[in-house]
Amino acid sequence: MKFHAFVTGFSFTALIAFLPAGESSAKSMKKESKIKPEQRELAISHEFTSDNSYVAGANAKVGNQKFGNVTEINNHINYVISPQLNDNLLLRVGVDYDRYSFGLPSTAKQGGFYLPAPNTLQSTAMVIGADYTISDQWFMRVEATPGVYNDSENLSGEDVNVPFIIGGSYIVDKDLQWFFGVSVDLWRDMPVLPGAGVRWKFSDQWTLFFVLPKPQLQYEVNERLTLFVGANLKGGSYRMSESFGREHGRNPLNSSIVNYSEVRIGAGATWKALSFLDVNLEAGYVPTRTFDYSRANTRVKLEAAPYVELSATAKF
Repeated sequence: MKFHAFVTGFSFTALIAFLPAGESSAKSMKKESKIKPEQRELAISHEFTSDNSYVAGANAKVGNQKFGNVTEINNHINYVISPQLNDNLLLRVGVDYDRYSFGLPSTAKQGGFYLPAPNTLQSTAMVIGADYTISDQWFMRVEATPGVYNDSENLSGEDVNVPFIIGGSYIVDKDLQWFFGVSVDLWRDMPVLPGAGVRWKFSDQWTLFFVLPKPQLQYEVNERLTLFVGANLKGGSYRMSESFGREHGRNPLNSSIVNYSEVRIGAGATWKALSFLDVNLEAGYVPTRTFDYSRANTRVKLEAAPYVELSATAKF
């Protein structure tokens, strides 16, 4: 299995974290079940996430050719509204926007070829899915993100993709939960990828959160501050414009699929600013970033570079 396929695969499997379907959700559903149907109002929850990061310049290479430094700005926004239809079924409907903006070198030409890297990779998608409570310990999620995944040039029907995930969680107790699932993306080199993970609170202050794409070891300083070290696997699959290859001196790249992947390793802190709002600041290193046009036999690799990220998550 190619490493970049593994990374981009579990960037979509991030949707199987199932934290809303954990112990607190189970208690909430049990509480709702005690209310008579005629007394029950439709319960609706909201989730909002905003991630913003910067990766410093790193040298780009195609084979042995070097093209200069490439910087990166990544902005990701996700909003999901979840009405609880009954004791067991929770719908998930929302939007997801993810954009990578790359600062390319002004002299990105070597041997008659331009650096085959886009200025932009972005996706604008709907979130359509559901969480289902099978029992007090078993939960299931099915979720699709149909949308446009491209380089923001010349929008066409070929830019539409429908990746989806099917997964579940098993709640052993309040300190131990297991997660598993499968991610499907027909644009990816490996269209179907399985995954598994675990959350284990092994002491009052320490928690191992080994769930891709953001495995972490967390230390709870107090009720409002948590420190962590870990990794973040980011990326996705995108359709390039029909003129991308011609503009870069590589015609096979016209309308090609690029699998972009990166691995971040860092440390940071999460501050509970409000009861429903977490603010996260982290920094670290990106040892590898790759643009892989596998169907056109072309790959761009970026060398290691530092990064910084500021994000916020609200649940209410």
